[in-house]
Amino acid sequence: MSNQIQFYQDSKISWTDKTWNPWRGCNKVSAACKHCYMFRYYSNRGINPNLVVKQEGVFDKPLRMDRGSKIFTCSMSDFFHEGADEWRADAWEIIKKTPNHSYLILTKRPERIKENLPEDWSKENYGHVWLGVTVESQKEVHRIHTLGEIPCEVRWVSFEPLLGNIELSQQELEILDWAVIGGESGYKNQVRKTELSWYNSLMFQIMGYGIPLFFKQLGSYYHYEELKLRDWHGQEYCENFPGRYKIRQYPKYLYGEEEINHLKKAI
Repeated sequence: MSNQIQFYQDSKISWTDKTWNPWRGCNKVSAACKHCYMFRYYSNRGINPNLVVKQEGVFDKPLRMDRGSKIFTCSMSDFFHEGADEWRADAWEIIKKTPNHSYLILTKRPERIKENLPEDWSKENYGHVWLGVTVESQKEVHRIHTLGEIPCEVRWVSFEPLLGNIELSQQELEILDWAVIGGESGYKNQVRKTELSWYNSLMFQIMGYGIPLFFKQLGSYYHYEELKLRDWHGQEYCENFPGRYKIRQYPKYLYGEEEINHLKKAI
């Protein structure tokens, strides 16, 4: 696996380079799902977002990508959704064959991870897989413990949309190799506010424990209601983005301390 910092990108999600959706469709399982962009996207196109469907045209997409990339896997579904059980083994085989990529897999179903790993799961075969869980409030912190039961090169958490104050224990912090923080994006009359104090507290806990942190976005509320800040897509900060949230770090195993410091200085 290459240790070079990659900026090869066609995704609007700021912490990844590419997205890969071997299947699409999902079902809502917790509060974070309430205003899910996937449901908006497909519903607006007359497609049932609750139906999990294999996407034949892009299923082998990583095999056709020569340049190594960070690939957010199943951005329009959940990799461990039960509706994809018949195709997952083939997806794992593609992942195994492409160690030049890093696969960022994020799930709200961590209880299904262990039983749906490939039989040859190991650092040697799948060290380029980053397993993550969504934790939007204190109620979902248990997902971190479930994630901690899985041997993995990078374990990470997406605290997005952050919907409440979260207090992490030392045990929970020790599990994490990376954290992403962000607010909710969406329409004016739907988007939920993330209090700045929730961000600040969580950032203090994560950074204080030496965990690399990627602050993605404040959320649409701060565009519509307060800062008039359109920050929820893309790589560039808008003019009035608060400096204290300009933190975009990646796991240490991939970049090393020197390269992380270079990224921090470049922000």
